[in-house]
Amino acid sequence: MAAPAMEDTYDKVLSAAVELFGEHGFAGTSLQAIADRVGVTKAALYYHFRTKDELLDALLRPALNDLDRVLDTAERRKGQAVRQRVLFEGYVDFLLRYRTLAVILDRDVSVGTHRAIRPRLESITERVRSVLDDTERPIEQRVASTVAMGGIYSAVAVFTHLPDDELRRVLLDIVRRLLAPRRARPAAADPE
Repeated sequence: MAAPAMEDTYDKVLSAAVELFGEHGFAGTSLQAIADRVGVTKAALYYHFRTKDELLDALLRPALNDLDRVLDTAERRKGQAVRQRVLFEGYVDFLLRYRTLAVILDRDVSVGTHRAIRPRLESITERVRSVLDDTERPIEQRVASTVAMGGIYSAVAVFTHLPDDELRRVLLDIVRRLLAPRRARPAAADPE
């Protein structure tokens, strides 16, 4: 049986790492376990990744680059409402595209706090806050934006059985309703 091509092995290692991180967590997965899942020697795996940190970076870098592009697009738009709409739509699409990684990040705190990616995640979080937090808006709308952002992430991680298009539709509808400007309610009548 011929040895797999180098590019093929690289992709297989990434796929196996995602599977095993999902099953056993980042800390609970060894490079040897990944090599075994792929069917290569540990030396063959070392050709591509010397450490699990390098492997984690290779897994998350494309996703985080895509999230940076979503933020770039939102930040360039005029008007707070438009920036937020673009951010929420892009964020939902991003999470659905990287659903498996989102679930791993949600369930394995060690990945999101890992020194290899933590500074990048902190930078992204700060950029998201700057798009969401408009001090000119009432506090209820500012809190609703934050709740929507966290809720989207949680829903993608929890409702893994829903097809992408259905979950996207539901999430964006909920975000629109949550962020819709509220009309002032009339004051309650004084009891006699």
